[in-house]
Amino acid sequence: MGNWKMVRPLLIIALMGSLGVAYVVFGGWAAASPAPAQTAIAGTASLTGTVDATAPVKAAQVFIRNVDKHILYMVYTNGGQFRAVTMFPGNYEVNASTKGLESDVQKLTLKAGENPKLKLSLHAISGASARTIVNALETNTESNSTVTIEQSYDEVYPPGPGRDVAERTCIICHGENFLPGRPGNLGVWTARLDRMMGKANWDRAAASYAEGLLNYRASALRFSRQDREDLLAYMVKNFGPDAKPRAVRIDQEMPFDEAKLGKAMYIEYYLPPDPPGQGTNSPEYNKLQAGFVGRRAGQDVRFDADGNVWLTDRGYPHRLVKLDPRTGVQKDYLLPDPKNGIHEVNIDPTGMIWLAEHSGVQPSNVKRLLQFNPKTEKFEQMIPMDPDNVVRNPIKWLQSIAFDSKSNIYVGWIMGGALSKYDRETKKVSVFTVPQPNAIVYGVIPDRNDNIWMALWDSGNIAKFDTHNNGWTIFAPLTYPAQVRRLNVDAQNNIWFGIWAAGKRPGKLAKLDQTTGRITEWTVPRQNASPYDVAQDPDGNIWSADVGGSAAALWKFNPKDATFTLYPKPQKPADTPKIQITRDGAIWYSPRGSVNAPAIGVLYPDMDKIETLGAYYQNGPPGYPYKLAGSVGRTGR
Repeated sequence: MGNWKMVRPLLIIALMGSLGVAYVVFGGWAAASPAPAQTAIAGTASLTGTVDATAPVKAAQVFIRNVDKHILYMVYTNGGQFRAVTMFPGNYEVNASTKGLESDVQKLTLKAGENPKLKLSLHAISGASARTIVNALETNTESNSTVTIEQSYDEVYPPGPGRDVAERTCIICHGENFLPGRPGNLGVWTARLDRMMGKANWDRAAASYAEGLLNYRASALRFSRQDREDLLAYMVKNFGPDAKPRAVRIDQEMPFDEAKLGKAMYIEYYLPPDPPGQGTNSPEYNKLQAGFVGRRAGQDVRFDADGNVWLTDRGYPHRLVKLDPRTGVQKDYLLPDPKNGIHEVNIDPTGMIWLAEHSGVQPSNVKRLLQFNPKTEKFEQMIPMDPDNVVRNPIKWLQSIAFDSKSNIYVGWIMGGALSKYDRETKKVSVFTVPQPNAIVYGVIPDRNDNIWMALWDSGNIAKFDTHNNGWTIFAPLTYPAQVRRLNVDAQNNIWFGIWAAGKRPGKLAKLDQTTGRITEWTVPRQNASPYDVAQDPDGNIWSADVGGSAAALWKFNPKDATFTLYPKPQKPADTPKIQITRDGAIWYSPRGSVNAPAIGVLYPDMDKIETLGAYYQNGPPGYPYKLAGSVGRTGR
């Protein structure tokens, strides 16, 4: 039945053996009872049940764990009832939770075609609770922090000129809880500011894309000498050595819609842990000094034409992972250089898989575009993406990958301020520098007209590269300064992106209409909203991964009525960088921020619409809302 252990660290209620599957708690609201469970896929099982407590409970989370396959199914109660479908036969453990309450774990065995009913009773969680503050900036050297003190925003950040500077420089990127969660003395805060201002860069090149971002005369952000003095004094006064780590209290979460949550189901397929002495546990890798050392860390997911899901694993050693969601079977492929960095993956219309080398523990090494052939299961090409050293910096990292209509490949330099093009016909690489000083290219996507779009992480601007004349156009959103991580194109050729909250300034969802050049912004009704990636589903809704508010979540924006719907994720403190959406409207992701339960996950907003567990794009790889030449369209179930 598996070696499940009941523990209660922070708000996490249970851990799944060595995988550490986390079960987290949320509050909820009421709605009508759900319909009976249905299983549309042969060979799977269903489960229904009730959750009760001494007081009314709404939208409780129910965690259904397959201990044989290491898969988690999570659903919500609706009117005190729950249901789950398309579950693999096997041994299960089930419990429910909501804020301050949990049930005991019940065990059962499910056989194909079965639909048993359970009753779960909630009781109070003993012990003090704490809150894990998520670190969604991968270049931070400090990990997630835990606090027991929560206060209002004005209590954590008293008004004053120092707060104003912090909001438009620090908080737009780090979020509102990074600074108060890491108190320090004058020397500590001075060193932190010196790094952000690039004090060491007179003697050496910048070691990361954030170092030097607040340089007085070359910054995309407004930052003067007086700003530094005000900010330093403010930090020492409010977050000095005698201050206790604390966080801004979430006074009101985005409202839950229990009727919609009662239809939804999450599935997370957990990455298997490496055996002792191997992989992440090998001395060759577990003694490295870098982020994601000692654990597996999923980043980006993509689908092939056969319904498989591919993932980049940024733990050491770096791996490419293939998941068949119809069986739960996974297979790993080590990168040619497992220390040279990995970030995103993309699949071209012919089915070839492409990866770009990121930073790793060898930031000065040549960074290459890698081609993996899934038929031969070998890396068949390794292409240096700056052969002429156009990016004049010894440390440069690749990140995002896009294809134009001729399947030429474009890769952005997140550390390097440039865009590289690999011409499929000539096999030549060209490098184009972004016409904005020290640009940080974060996210690259194409549109229908073969323009390549990118988010500029440093300024919050949006850049368009015209592949026909190699010209650039820079668009500034209405909200400035902004923090834009990702962007995407919809079926109408509009460009969508999210903007992080900054203190009392709310987060935004923005659309650039290419026919008019006009940008429209909608306020995300969520405190400390941190929208990362965005993507359009087949019905025209815009989805985003968000690590703000009270928990990591996915949310949906309906442009027809400008409404938002929140879907809290199974792992509360785990951020998600990238999302991909199937032709049936399922949203796939990886909880990158999960320390104990790295996984490949999917949200089905309506479980009754599941016809296959395979993941298929509407127009085949690479998953754009329009069809590229050579794309494989709708394939089998």
